[in-house]
Amino acid sequence: MLESLINGIRLVNFTSLDTKEIKMIYNWRNNPKIAKYMINKSIEWNEHLGFIDSLKNSQDKIYFLAYKDNLAIGVISFVNISKSSCEFGIYASPDLRGMGDLLMGVIIDYAFNRLCVKEILAKAFMDNLRAITLYKNLNFNIIKKDKDMIYFSRKKDNI
Repeated sequence: MLESLINGIRLVNFTSLDTKEIKMIYNWRNNPKIAKYMINKSIEWNEHLGFIDSLKNSQDKIYFLAYKDNLAIGVISFVNISKSSCEFGIYASPDLRGMGDLLMGVIIDYAFNRLCVKEILAKAFMDNLRAITLYKNLNFNIIKKDKDMIYFSRKKDNI
């Protein structure tokens, strides 16, 4: 599926992005506001292109660029997709604020209603207080902590 519409947000699959969109995401991903919360703090251009190309043959991950109206607002991803669960990733355009609730609504809807999983998993660095607060406010439960990360779960029947 190359494009979806959920709650008024248009999702464009990374495998169908144009060059301008690919460059924009690359710049977002390497922006210090976003990169500080990534496991890989920076990526090279060829690595970015190779990753997007690899998604064409992937059965267990999907990445989307999210648009509200005609404005690109963020990226959401689903990885380790199985029949029972998936893990999501999220980041908003570094130039925008207040997109978390909107993007999370799309993530929850897509995971439960399109991927039909029973559980959504996530993780956040210990110092990413905005993400931690957002996940807790949306009924994600902490299932584990280590020295760097907090791990979350939300089951489908968790309202």
